Amino acid sequence: MAFHEHVTPYGDYCREYSNYGTCKESIPPQEAMRAIDRYYREKGYWISTFTHRGRFIEADVFKNDRQVDKVIFDRKTGRLRSAY
Repeated sequence: MAFHEHVTPYGDYCREYSNYGTCKESIPPQEAMRAIDRYYREKGYWISTFTHRGRFIEADVFKNDRQVDKVIFDRKTGRLRSAY
């Protein structure tokens, strides 16, 4: 699967939790999913299919019914990165 857009900057983080991408405690899964959804919605994308695996959440990122990225969110650090 090839993606042609640079959707998720390497090492980006969820600004709702800290300025440097570190959290005092792991973010609860449901709260993390809402934060990921907000992060991408503000950029004009939408999320489909969240997969929760331990401290990580995977999500598929779409724009105009086309998948443009798959991302991994670390609930412990707040870091967000492309899986591709």
